[in-house]
Amino acid sequence: MKYVLKIPSEYTFEKEGIKGTNFESKNLSEKAKFAVIETETGHENRIRENECDFIYYILEGKGNFEINSEIEKCQRGDLVVIPSGSVFRYTGKMKLFLITIPFWYPEQEEIL
Repeated sequence: MKYVLKIPSEYTFEKEGIKGTNFESKNLSEKAKFAVIETETGHENRIRENECDFIYYILEGKGNFEINSEIEKCQRGDLVVIPSGSVFRYTGKMKLFLITIPFWYPEQEEIL
């Protein structure tokens, strides 16, 4: 079993102003999912994630996170924690590392 996962060489998803790569980690952890996300302008839609906490670490860039109608500036090195049930979106040019707990599935998310 491999315990060190390499970042995929190609994007595995693209939507609403973002593109990214998912780490194939489910065989190691069914409790969390990991991805790297890149955006030039931000996530265009507000979303509500009903089951997962989203934890973003900003690898590069800066922007704003709007979480439950509160806007906070963020930049490289910041950690952003979004509890499940929150409505959020983000703007700016950033590269983000995302951890979702528990494992994220698309049907858990509402586009608002």
